[in-house]
Order: sequence, then structure tokens, then C-alpha cells
Amino acid sequence: MGERELERIDGNLEVQQPEESLSVFGKFRATLWHNTPSKIGLVTIVAIFAFIFAGRILVPYPPDAITGAPYHPPDLAHPFGTDYLGRDLLSQVVWGAVPTFAVSVASAIISVGIGFPAGLFSGYFTKMEPLLGGTTDIFLAFPILPLIVLMGELFVATNLLLIVILGILLWPPLARAVRAQVQSLKTRPYVEAAKISGVGDMRIVSSIMVPQTVFLAVAYTVINISLSTIIVTAVEFLGVGNPNAISLGSILYWAQNYAFTAGAWWWILAPGVIIALFAVGLGLMGFSLERVLNPRLRSR
Repeated sequence: MGERELERIDGNLEVQQPEESLSVFGKFRATLWHNTPSKIGLVTIVAIFAFIFAGRILVPYPPDAITGAPYHPPDLAHPFGTDYLGRDLLSQVVWGAVPTFAVSVASAIISVGIGFPAGLFSGYFTKMEPLLGGTTDIFLAFPILPLIVLMGELFVATNLLLIVILGILLWPPLARAVRAQVQSLKTRPYVEAAKISGVGDMRIVSSIMVPQTVFLAVAYTVINISLSTIIVTAVEFLGVGNPNAISLGSILYWAQNYAFTAGAWWWILAPGVIIALFAVGLGLMGFSLERVLNPRLRSR
């Protein structure tokens, strides 16, 4: 790894830092388009959101209105067909995708907000490592889907509850990755030089550790949105929550009760394809970002 010119980080102290640590966001922008898997994922996600927002403007039917015959296959009037009541499935998909994706994004933000500082402090401060590291390992052992189903049965499974539970359960992988990176960085000469010169620990964390680990927060945000989408849909598919609310999971919940016996394959296909494309697109972006921005993975 090349070294850049001496960079001032605190008062009169100057230390050497890796050149790439200061260009994370430039590499982030470049990765999104110049890496093939990431490019495919980005185009997929943009296409999905364009479809959803255009559909909310152009689709003439409310999602809960009966606008056709029950179990009507796709045609020009109903491109995705209708459900057992005669409601337009295209309307349900474009309106139901927004709450599903909103829960996923919010829970991913919470998970990164917990996992990133937990990894930073447990990796840098030796005294915190047993507590934070042990807590991370405990949370990693929790089975996410069964626990959410249990909580949904004990409490009213609102979107807020799903956001909080997912945010709490999805942070450990990021914390573990950040902790390992910080523990490696602590041994670098420029970090040792900063300590010897009297730079405070919090200054070192904010000026050196954060810039060189933020790529993990970016990558895991994208990955956790993908995971949250799958989990939220699975939870709603199992009937946890309000099945009468319009969401991608609730569409599949009602489809499992009626679509198979009626041969209404389109009822399952439409939301299933949107969920799969969204999860795969984000997964391609997340794993590509982590591989390109993480020096340890890029060197393999």
C-alpha cells in the first residue's frame, strides 16, 4: 500500500496515512458504475424505483378497489392480473413496495448506527472489547426470523416494531468486521506515532479509524437493506402483522391461501419478482462495494 504526503491531523502533529483511506467516497462513486456486478445491481435498483414511482402516478386503480373479475389473468386492463376479490395486482405491488422497502431502509440505518460505533470502540479500546465483543457474539447467535415471529405474536407487529427488532438484530456482522479492521489498524506505524506524540484516543478514532472503516458501513448498509427486505417479506408472508395492510409480504400471504388452488400463478409472480430483483440488486452492490473498498478483500 502506497503512502501519501505527510498529513496534519492534530495541531502540529503530522503522520503518514495510506493514500486510499482519504478517497473512500471517490472509490464508492467509481465502484457503483465501473464494477460490473455493482453496475448491474445499480441499474436494477434504479429500474425498480422508476417502475414503482411511475406506477403510483400512472396506475388508475386504488390498491384496495375491486376493478375486475376475481382471478383474472394479466391483460391490458390489468397487466399483473387480479386477486381473489378482483383487485388490481399492479396497483397493489406499486403501492405495497413502498412500506416494505421503507421498513428495510430504516432498519438497515439503525443496524449501522449501532454496529459501526460498537465495532470502532470494541476494536480500539481494549477494556471495551470483552463487553462489546461478547455482546456482538451473543447477538450473532440469535435466530432472526423465529425471534421476530415470536415478538410479533407477543406484541402488535407494526412496522415500527419490525424496524426496531431488525435494527437491533442486524448490527453484529458489521461490528465484527469493523472491530477486526480497527484492531489491524492499531498496529500501523502512523497510529503508534500519533499515540507517542500525545494525540488523544478519540482524535485517533475520528481522524484515522473512521475514514479507513467507513467503507464497511456503506457496504453493510446496502447488504442489510437487502436482508431486511427478505426478512420483512417472510414475516408478513407468515401472517405476522396486519395481513390487510398493502405490502409485498401481505400480497404473498393472501396468495398462499388462494392462488395455488385457483391456478393464479400471476398473483405470486409479480411481487415475487420485485422482491427477488430488489434483494439481488442490492446484494450485488453491497458485496461489490465491500470487495472493492476493503483493502483486505481486494488483495485476495
